[in-house]
Amino acid sequence: MTFLFKILQFFLLPSTFILVLILIGLIFLSKQRRTGKILVIIGLLLYYIFSITPVTDLILLPLESQYQPVQKNEFDKADKIVLLLGGKESDVLRASEVLRIYVQSSKFKVQSSKIIVSGKDPLNPERNEAEGVKEFLVGWGIPPENIILENQSRNTFESAKNIKKLVGTAPFFLVTSAYHMPRAMETFQKMGTNPISAPTDFKTKKTLHQNEFGTRFSYNLLDFFPGLGNLKNPNLVFHEYLGILLYKTLRYD
Repeated sequence: MTFLFKILQFFLLPSTFILVLILIGLIFLSKQRRTGKILVIIGLLLYYIFSITPVTDLILLPLESQYQPVQKNEFDKADKIVLLLGGKESDVLRASEVLRIYVQSSKFKVQSSKIIVSGKDPLNPERNEAEGVKEFLVGWGIPPENIILENQSRNTFESAKNIKKLVGTAPFFLVTSAYHMPRAMETFQKMGTNPISAPTDFKTKKTLHQNEFGTRFSYNLLDFFPGLGNLKNPNLVFHEYLGILLYKTLRYD
């Protein structure tokens, strides 16, 4: 089911959907020119909308604003950290958040403290991302015996199920990207564990401000030009909402 869901997600992602729409429009140009033009124009318009910073920020904010980074006065609430793997770029930022908590918390100065690295790529099972993260953490001074690799989970649901076997109801810091934190927290809580959110890897524009009027962003003219990199963010958002819908159908007992 995981593999089929991944395939379905791929074709529903904005980047894939827009490309397919444009390609269909180009094919139609040879026989039904008017229909082809309409499809190509719609595809290009969607590409522009989903690839400018203000729009990507707008659709990311509902996910990323639900949980704030863990503060120093919270570091002693647990002696375990669970890091959910999420791809090469995100893993570095997630591992850096683990280091921040580990170094500044008095709870992680004893042998019983644990860091659990959870997950594997279901489409590339031979890749061992967990080992790479462990090497990174050990390189920064964390004893290898304090790191547990849980490399059987193919998704967040399986991670929650397997982590429960390791930590039970003991509190732990849950480290993942901010856009993924709402789904992760809900999943782990439904599984009967007690996670403390520690989001990182925020994708919204760095000039996000909070004031008495609410959340606002500060943009310049270049932010309204399309950027191919921006198209990754709508993909992440669509992936998350599809995942949230799927997880509501799963059994947690």
